[in-house]
Amino acid sequence: MLSERDLVARVQRLTVTRLRVWVKQGLIKPAEETAQSFSEADLARATLICNLEDQLGFSEEDVPVLLNLIDQIHGLRSELMSLLGVLEDLPPDVRATVKMRIESRRGRG
Repeated sequence: MLSERDLVARVQRLTVTRLRVWVKQGLIKPAEETAQSFSEADLARATLICNLEDQLGFSEEDVPVLLNLIDQIHGLRSELMSLLGVLEDLPPDVRATVKMRIESRRGRG
């Protein structure tokens, strides 16, 4: 786990004030709010927010919307990976049938 000081030191353009605003807004959620203990995922998210605002020019109002969309994409990816795992456990003939049905639906779309 990373302290607030560690996180600020590792993310360019991140200040303690900026980090605390993001925590207050719920954009970053420390593991232990009283101890301000941050994970590697929080580090990645703080880096992403800085990049969105500072390098890509998104406004502070746009960032929560973008993060929500990114979170949805990650959630969908996780669901798809689970589904693929289940499909791999099916017998080959059933997998072939599922594959054929998916391909036929693509043709209709």
